[in-house]
Amino acid sequence: MSLRSWLLALLALAVALLVQTTVLARLPLPGTTPDLVLVLVAALALVRGPLVGCLLGFAAGMLADLGADRELGRTALVLALVGYAAGLAAGERGRSLPWSVLVVAGSAAAAVVVYALEGLLLGDARVTGPAFRAALGSTVTYAGVLAALVVPVLRALARRSDDDHLWR
Repeated sequence: MSLRSWLLALLALAVALLVQTTVLARLPLPGTTPDLVLVLVAALALVRGPLVGCLLGFAAGMLADLGADRELGRTALVLALVGYAAGLAAGERGRSLPWSVLVVAGSAAAAVVVYALEGLLLGDARVTGPAFRAALGSTVTYAGVLAALVVPVLRALARRSDDDHLWR
């Protein structure tokens, strides 16, 4: 992956984080705020593979943790795991949109579970049964809808990129 591609991916993740925290968090949507960063990490992992997904997930998670009221590295761990797992799940099936949407939605479900387990281990009082169920349902729903929009765009960009041979 070229330096230009890395910088573009990191810029896209930073913009997604900015939109997520400044615009989407203020909208009166049911459930939790849509997690654009998680969707973008999983979608990039589908296109670029597990190693790139893991590294981009870790970087995006650290950036998200720096601006939040939680332990540093907590989101970074979750997004690194999501990026790696989504990249592994891509395989040859990863080229179909239904499989991609399923992988991103499954990644969102796994992220909510891992984040809740981290919270339980760290004694986070915000982790409760009702909060977990609400977060799980809305996060998976939003991720599936967003994946149907994001993955085709990333694949189209991959076909037009200067290092096309590196894209899956």
